[in-house]
Amino acid sequence: HSLPKPQFSSWLLKQVETGQYAGLCYVEPNKFRVPWKHNSRKDCSDEDSKIFRAWAVASGKINEFPNDKARWKTNFRCALNNLSVRFKMVKDNSKNSDDPHKVYEIINTAQNQDGLATRDPWEDADIIPDIYSSSTEYLLSANEHDLVNDLMALGLGSQSTEEQPWTENYGQQNQPATESYPVAAENNPQLLPVQQICYGVTPAPVLTSPQPGLFDLEVSIHYRKKEMVKMTLNTPRLQLHYNSEALGYEAFKLCFPSTDGLLDHKQIEYTNRILNSIQRGLFLEVQETGIYAWRQDRCHVFASTSDPSLANAEPAKLPQNTMVELLNFEKFVNELKQFKENNGRSPEYTITMCFGEKFPDGKPLEKKLIVVKVVPLICRHLHEMAQMEGASSLYSSNVSLQISHNSLYDLISSCFPLQTAEDPMRDAALFPNQI
Repeated sequence: HSLPKPQFSSWLLKQVETGQYAGLCYVEPNKFRVPWKHNSRKDCSDEDSKIFRAWAVASGKINEFPNDKARWKTNFRCALNNLSVRFKMVKDNSKNSDDPHKVYEIINTAQNQDGLATRDPWEDADIIPDIYSSSTEYLLSANEHDLVNDLMALGLGSQSTEEQPWTENYGQQNQPATESYPVAAENNPQLLPVQQICYGVTPAPVLTSPQPGLFDLEVSIHYRKKEMVKMTLNTPRLQLHYNSEALGYEAFKLCFPSTDGLLDHKQIEYTNRILNSIQRGLFLEVQETGIYAWRQDRCHVFASTSDPSLANAEPAKLPQNTMVELLNFEKFVNELKQFKENNGRSPEYTITMCFGEKFPDGKPLEKKLIVVKVVPLICRHLHEMAQMEGASSLYSSNVSLQISHNSLYDLISSCFPLQTAEDPMRDAALFPNQI
């Protein structure tokens, strides 16, 4: 049996104190430096990657990439950046040719820890029934039978007669090969450079004009009531992953934050089970016709644009390795027209995705362990404009938006040039129905 994965913050500080890693040491009582030599340098040795390899071993990732120094470093960087509540980078000397390194400040001292304890704690008696009381059909780990037994011993009610794991059960032979991942066309002119981000590195706002573009998205990640990440991105493609970037795919890489900033041990345990099953996670694609998703790995994902508090809302589980439409722009525009004519309710455009738990099921969203919300800002802009200024504003010359068009593509193109290619289904080939 492998050892449990340690908490990164305490693990890292212990490594700093050992003095066993060249260049990893304290520079002040509350600051330490980490060697950060680029792998492409000719003088890069095993010693330079020692701390990155050590975390790959401690986190259990070494078996996935036993000889990949770049992946060791990415794994370490994600874990470090995820802990912005604990560590803050104060110097980036990674480009220094003589001594490349980064300096981090320990910002969550013992005094601050006491302050954290006054925050709204998670009730132990509440969390486990909340996760499993509706049914135990969505279990997370390969040891699902052990988990069922544990839950039954806690008196959490009967199991569903038709048990389905929270994660897909498939053998190694069914996993798609690396070259089978969606690969962007090399000559596609509008592709953005590959980017990756881990929690703690929030990009600057991308909105430079009052009107958002088609690719402007507000993305937030929530672990129960705690908002872990909130950022505004400008990208046609987004990968939501957990330390498992899909190499060779042009997308903004957003790593789920670690649980090190959480307080409740049960919440941490069950959230980690979901995170470890997310892996390559989910791709989101913004096309001219709508927003689409592609689930890559075992963790079940439920998505909806409906009001999550509605008990009769139908849970929609995303199938694996299949492109699924999450939001249809034409439907949104038609609903917006009806809303303005007082013939319909306010259109829904916030995409809510729940990882590892059935959703929506009528329970409060803040009870869910991992929730991602994606808001296309052009939809929010049109909706708010319609609410604040009335129907006449949608036809005014200063706005130049023709709500009579049948799709958001036409609606936006009448206002400003699109960032997308001419063919509205240009990317359909990126997501075949089967891998």
